[in-house]
Amino acid sequence: MRTARRFARLLLLLLHIALGVVLTVLLTRPRQTAPSALFDAIAGWWRARIARIVGVRVQTRGRPLDGPALLVSNHISWLDIAVLGGIAPLSFLSKSEVRHWPILGWLAARGGTLFIRRGAREAADNAAEQITWHLIRGRKVLLFPEGTTGDGSTVRTFHPRLFSAAVLADVLIQPVALRYTKPQGQPRGTPHPTAPFIGDDTFPAHLWRVLAEPCIVAEVTFLPPIHAQGEDRKTLARHARESIARRLDGNVAAQGETAT
Repeated sequence: MRTARRFARLLLLLLHIALGVVLTVLLTRPRQTAPSALFDAIAGWWRARIARIVGVRVQTRGRPLDGPALLVSNHISWLDIAVLGGIAPLSFLSKSEVRHWPILGWLAARGGTLFIRRGAREAADNAAEQITWHLIRGRKVLLFPEGTTGDGSTVRTFHPRLFSAAVLADVLIQPVALRYTKPQGQPRGTPHPTAPFIGDDTFPAHLWRVLAEPCIVAEVTFLPPIHAQGEDRKTLARHARESIARRLDGNVAAQGETAT
């Protein structure tokens, strides 16, 4: 059963990625600064369908803010992109390595993803400028301030540098709490062991394990917004992290102080 499930889902996934390539070629331009409203809608459907194909069932509480906003979420897996991007039109901030992933990196770039080179201060400043530009022009931007994925048992330190974009653009910050669980057979909120994409794991190996799972439940909670004006970025990062940790309390332990 697991083998049949894997291959059936893999075939559907490959066909869906091929469809994504065709739609992206038709609806975007190579140097386009931001996706069109039509492409945003189709991309949202495409990402949501990716989640369904690989066996992820999405449950949401609350709703994303209307208009431009900086959304910040804890980070567990590459699945986060399909899950969150299938709920609302978003531009993501991703590590620069993703740009070089075959096909998927190209799709991400043409779909409006912003890229940052990890560990480089100048790259972070440039990313903050790009985020500010997108926010001022009315887009929602989602970033993962932990800077890496975790296993779902802790909320890591939030790096505050990019929170300055919300202050400069004068938009609200909306924390988003995310966790993956099994649909039944375990206490509610128990982290799913397969969903995290961490350590030295490779994308193909992790995808292969995900495809074998009967169902992974993604629980997404859109939390009350945080006003950015009048606050420094360290305070904003700390408040956002604490909001997410409180929502996941009892399932995800708080960890670490806000970085500089």
